[in-house]
Amino acid sequence: MTTTRHLVRFGSATIDTTVTSDVAAAGGGGAGLVVSLDCEWKPNYVSWRTSRVAILQLCAGPRCLVLQLFYANRVPPDVRDLLGGPSVRLVGVGIGEDAAKLEADYGVACAAPVDLEDICNRRLGLLVGNGGGRRLGLKGYAREVLGLAMEKPRRVTMSNWEKRELDAAQIEYACIDAYVSYKLGERLLAD
Repeated sequence: MTTTRHLVRFGSATIDTTVTSDVAAAGGGGAGLVVSLDCEWKPNYVSWRTSRVAILQLCAGPRCLVLQLFYANRVPPDVRDLLGGPSVRLVGVGIGEDAAKLEADYGVACAAPVDLEDICNRRLGLLVGNGGGRRLGLKGYAREVLGLAMEKPRRVTMSNWEKRELDAAQIEYACIDAYVSYKLGERLLAD
């Protein structure tokens, strides 16, 4: 099992990132936290089949964990407790899909997920859903709410997240996605 540390720079932030499939290296956090949650999985081009979650990204402040669930023999107890803790607000854009997939693939329940999409849309005065409107996604919300420009290259988004050794572009992408979700949650839930 490999555990690597990376310092990922994004704007003026430096994010201390751990990439691991080692259960022991994925220690948990505490109560009262805002933690972003995101998942990536290998794209599957067969409509009736879907891949398992390959990586779980968690971020709190300038620290990010990219846990390679695909290679871990189990979800670490500290991580399971963190995700299931009712006082830990798990935030993300479209977090409901990721939470459902985590539960279906690994039996891990997320107790308090907060989808930031509706909160962002209300803040920006956007109508989405039955009333029409547009979906901005994480990249758009980063720009409109936080004033941050982020890249989401399709070649990375649609890459093989089941690789044993994630490449630098995948690590940066996973870390920045989780970090931006955390910063959105921090900003929107404080208001």
